[in-house]
Amino acid sequence: MKLNRGREGIVMETENIFQAAKIIMRSRRLNLPISTLPASYRPKTIEDGYRIQRALQKLINGNSGKTSMAYKIGCTTTVMQKFLDIDHPCAGTIMDSEMYYGTAELNHSNYVLPGVECEIVARLKNDIPLSVMNSPKDVAPYIDALMIGIEIVENRYVDFRSMGVPTLIADDFFNAGCVLGKPIKNWEELEICELKGGFIINGKRGPLGQGADIMGHPLAALAWLVNQTAIFGQQLKAGSYVMLGSLVETYWFESPGQAVARIPELGE
Repeated sequence: MKLNRGREGIVMETENIFQAAKIIMRSRRLNLPISTLPASYRPKTIEDGYRIQRALQKLINGNSGKTSMAYKIGCTTTVMQKFLDIDHPCAGTIMDSEMYYGTAELNHSNYVLPGVECEIVARLKNDIPLSVMNSPKDVAPYIDALMIGIEIVENRYVDFRSMGVPTLIADDFFNAGCVLGKPIKNWEELEICELKGGFIINGKRGPLGQGADIMGHPLAALAWLVNQTAIFGQQLKAGSYVMLGSLVETYWFESPGQAVARIPELGE
């Protein structure tokens, strides 16, 4: 692997980052699971994982005219950290062409192994300055609305547990789109830490999670993302959506089926 020394220490060379992004994009287009990336293109650090993710986003945007309209944050709850065996949040991007509103009917065969996650979602009304402090109260004034959301995830790997966290981050940390509910503008009247929600899968109710399960406070996840993007000099923009993390464990659809996410105060 060719490496250069940067602010974070040893980092991947730009060409290797680009080639890694090309491999990931090709596997998505062909709907083929990845077993591993070639050693020269495999990120060794979290920082390089995000560098590949940004290169992947540029490739997708340049070839299709798609744009990134949303972010997902994974592993923000204990249930998901235990499920994935990862003890820290991880972020990904969501393309506008993979965002749906209210309901969506998708073709199961278009995915390697699709799954769903029940989430609280924030929509921003203003750009969040890079200098904002990292607490829920600091990011709250920048939120226009909260809503319920389903993150569509995809296990695109032969064995995701052997891929390594940097590679999972490079590939948008499982994201394959989202379904967004009705925006709740008076969200500040809600006790968002006490919100409880989960899924009805094929007519059967599943377990519930609670807002406080997300890093102690749902908006702590948004504050984390502000700081994460600031590392690379990027800013969360007005109109963006941020999925704050799954309240319950991922449900994987081995065969076609139906999922309804429900948080009573936010709808379904």
